Amino acid sequence: MGFLVDQEQKRYFYHMAVLLFLAFTFAITIWAGNGRRVKDVILNHDKRVVSSLIGQEVDEAVIAKAFVEEEITKEGTALLDRMGIHEETELLFMPDLWDAQRATGLWLAVLFLFLWGGLLFLAVSFFSERERIYERAIRLVDRFMEGDFEEHLPRVGEGGLYRLLGKVDGLANALFAGNEEAVKAKEFLKDTISDISHQLKTPLSALIMYNEIIESEVGADTEDKEAVLAFTEKTSAALTRIEELIQALLKVTRLDAGTVIFEKQRWLLKDVVLRAVSELQVRAAEERKEILFAGGDGVPVNCDLQWTGEAVGNLVKNALDYTEAGGKVLVSWEHFPGMVRISVKDNGEGIDEKDIYHIFKRFYRVSKECGRKQGVGLGLPLAKSIAEGQGGTLSVRSVLGEGTTFTLMLPD
Repeated sequence: MGFLVDQEQKRYFYHMAVLLFLAFTFAITIWAGNGRRVKDVILNHDKRVVSSLIGQEVDEAVIAKAFVEEEITKEGTALLDRMGIHEETELLFMPDLWDAQRATGLWLAVLFLFLWGGLLFLAVSFFSERERIYERAIRLVDRFMEGDFEEHLPRVGEGGLYRLLGKVDGLANALFAGNEEAVKAKEFLKDTISDISHQLKTPLSALIMYNEIIESEVGADTEDKEAVLAFTEKTSAALTRIEELIQALLKVTRLDAGTVIFEKQRWLLKDVVLRAVSELQVRAAEERKEILFAGGDGVPVNCDLQWTGEAVGNLVKNALDYTEAGGKVLVSWEHFPGMVRISVKDNGEGIDEKDIYHIFKRFYRVSKECGRKQGVGLGLPLAKSIAEGQGGTLSVRSVLGEGTTFTLMLPD
């Protein structure tokens, strides 16, 4: 009987018990009244019979004996049949009994309506109050999901429902506290990375400038000219690599911290792709590789031009990194109902099965170096974050020794 701890349920069952008790009392009253009516019908019938027999000067002893006689004779039954009184006689033709039955039926109908109406009223009242509580709880949970924790679920009542609401409210408070901590952690991370990158930019710019000065000061009469030039080329490459790493880290951090607001507009997909790979065409030519395009001119896409171009550019860079001289990189696009697909396919070395499940991890690079220049391992994670940030997906399919295909899906 633990459910009776809930005050509303307890009140509901209390009122139902009272209603059923009243219905039972009413039924007893109807039963007693029906007995009295039947008795009156029989008594009046006997009075009329006796009065008629006395009026015909039948001896009183004979009449009295008839009332105590228990034997039913064929002659008596036959006489009643001729009078139209038998088992198949309709009550309608027996006025006294018909009136008694009609009165009983009327009171039973009143009892049924009373019981039905009372139970319906109690049920409507109880479930309406429950529905009001549920609607309020749903509304507040929706607000919790939106990050608004100002209101609280009712927790003062007793019973299973209020214990459940109390637990949900406690969970919401825990989520609120955790959300505040997460926001603070993101802000701290963002500020820390920004401070570090700002502090690195100044010495990095100075090192680049010093390296350029060294290169410009190398003359024909400089001792070990070739060694100095080789050294400056290596330092220049290292500085460029550090600068790219800092920029990539800043972008990834902004995406993780949720501070990037994607400014989506309607663009032609061809323009987005050509803009993304325009600077890579020179690199491809220098490395004797070819970038090909395939797709309709009028395919539209709703995206952030800069960030989507960053994602596509990183995919093409990755394809160039793992494609031998003379290889080809095909960038294709296609429109589907509700989405667009951008594919970057190369005929390079492909990705080993043990690596393919890790390529979207930060700073992860496949184990096979092949002596070529590779990135810092942030391009693919950055592309995946950009795709998912715009409601899309990024997937990969690769066959070792045949090439790799990256597929970027974006909502139309």
